[in-house]
Amino acid sequence: MKGVILEKRCCKLAWAMSFMLMFAAFTAQVSAHDHKSPKGKVTVSDAWARATFALAKTGAIYLDITNDSKRDVKLLKVRVADTVASAAQLHETLMKDDMMQMRESEEGFLIAAGSKLSLQSGGKHVMLMGLSKPLAVGDTFTLSLIFERNVVIRVPVTVKDGR
Repeated sequence: MKGVILEKRCCKLAWAMSFMLMFAAFTAQVSAHDHKSPKGKVTVSDAWARATFALAKTGAIYLDITNDSKRDVKLLKVRVADTVASAAQLHETLMKDDMMQMRESEEGFLIAAGSKLSLQSGGKHVMLMGLSKPLAVGDTFTLSLIFERNVVIRVPVTVKDGR
């Protein structure tokens, strides 16, 4: 009799543990795609990429980062899946010797407390290098933004006609 009761308890415990693990996996997956945080946090919005022509090897992503926290945050780097591009970099366009130049920002971008940083054409932006295929209007993919303190925000990016 003790063996039967123990076996039933083990089955119930195993079922409960399985349910908890599935629930944890589901909530982790849902929160990984949550790109808006509650007030007092860093939020990312309006992420989009410009459609490219058939043979393009580079692309650009634009978005807004709002820092509603009480301390400055620093965006260190960005990442996309290899199925999108071989590399993603933070870039900025600068005027040097009466010429516009685009360069990688190896130090990242600082977003002051209570401010908003807009990554836009002609300024700071995300550069995609080594596109796996052209970016076509309507396509979507995920961009990971990596901040100081190992904070990662994943946002969906929609490809739009930027003309």
